[in-house]
Amino acid sequence: MSINFKSVYKILFVIGLLLGFASVFLDWYYLQGITDSGETVVYWIYNALFDWSTIFSTGALFNESYQPKNATMPIAIVIVFLVVLFLSAYSVLFHDVERGDKLLKVRKFDFVTLSLVTLIGFFIIIFPLFFLLPNGLYYPFLVYYDYDLEITFYFSIGPGYFFQFISFGFTFPYALFNHSVICTFEREQSSIENTINRYIGSVHEELDLDKLIAKEEYELESVNSSQIEVPESKVEKVYEEFLTSRGRK
Repeated sequence: MSINFKSVYKILFVIGLLLGFASVFLDWYYLQGITDSGETVVYWIYNALFDWSTIFSTGALFNESYQPKNATMPIAIVIVFLVVLFLSAYSVLFHDVERGDKLLKVRKFDFVTLSLVTLIGFFIIIFPLFFLLPNGLYYPFLVYYDYDLEITFYFSIGPGYFFQFISFGFTFPYALFNHSVICTFEREQSSIENTINRYIGSVHEELDLDKLIAKEEYELESVNSSQIEVPESKVEKVYEEFLTSRGRK
């Protein structure tokens, strides 16, 4: 039984889109501080759409002193991600170069799909390197005990980030496969166009209109000349000359 890899990649891609969409509504990172008595005194959660939040109300000074600073991704990037995600979903469901769609249109959606994979890669790599680690937020997880405060700090990534990681693994194969198929079609189309252009160039002759008109007029004159009747007197004269030359007259 043969396996249709394209169908498998497409199904995985759609699953990856769903996971990517769900990830922006889930928690990406946790920072917790728990005392030896089991009381939670620090609790911060990061969400890509809703920024950092806490279970404590304003006025919990100890908790606020551990609020992460400058550790928030620009919301504009998240919005762009959602727009690109929906465009990619539309592309994979309704456009396919192998179904005869216009190559230019499919090429544009191919750029969208590659942009989606790039954005997911941005979240996976750039988020911890530029937003977590520089702010003392350890990645992917760490348990740290502060002997002075007698507090255990828990640093860990959340399900939203996990979903992004899985989404990348599911969307990358189809994006790469689809890009290679489009490039193959472009090469074939370019080859066919070059062949046709070379053939046209080899048989092309510049048309000389004056020559064609002159030729047409000559043919018409020839036809008209062949249709003119020879006078009867002239026919008799020629006949008599013929008899004389034969000695019959």
